[in-house]
Amino acid sequence: MQEFTSEVRPARPNTFLYALGIFILVAAALLVYAYYHRRGGAAPQTAEASPVQGLVRPGNPNFEYYKNKVRLTDVKAQLGINYAKSRIAIISGTIHNEGDRRLEALELHLALFDVYDKLSKERTATPLRPGVGIKRPREPMEKRPFTIWIEPIEQLWNPKRLEVEITGLKYQ
Repeated sequence: MQEFTSEVRPARPNTFLYALGIFILVAAALLVYAYYHRRGGAAPQTAEASPVQGLVRPGNPNFEYYKNKVRLTDVKAQLGINYAKSRIAIISGTIHNEGDRRLEALELHLALFDVYDKLSKERTATPLRPGVGIKRPREPMEKRPFTIWIEPIEQLWNPKRLEVEITGLKYQ
């Protein structure tokens, strides 16, 4: 005759408690994330955000004086495709502050042209602004790269034909 004995199985872990624990951890992580983002103030500004207060514009003698001391080099345009599969123009270059003052903000007006030299797209952007990126002004004789995206652009856009003009400055 055979004797059957039942083995004592360890208690099965309660999946409900595991799920509840994971839910509490995720909720706590979201609260910490929201807390630190709220502490940082408003959402970070981009080159398209509201205008910078205190910019000097063309026609102002202070603008004309310091515009000659700000130089844009290696400005180039490239064609890109974003995640929505639309064509975008990526304008990049370097800002050189060759003056004797700290540069806080720089506003640029960009004009893109098509292969027939007809104006295709215009945009005014502020690649250098207070409180965005490195949160300090550009020191004298300092250079900084910039990148501006323009979307959408047309099929006949000519990346070799680009006009960039400084339209606003703020310096200390």
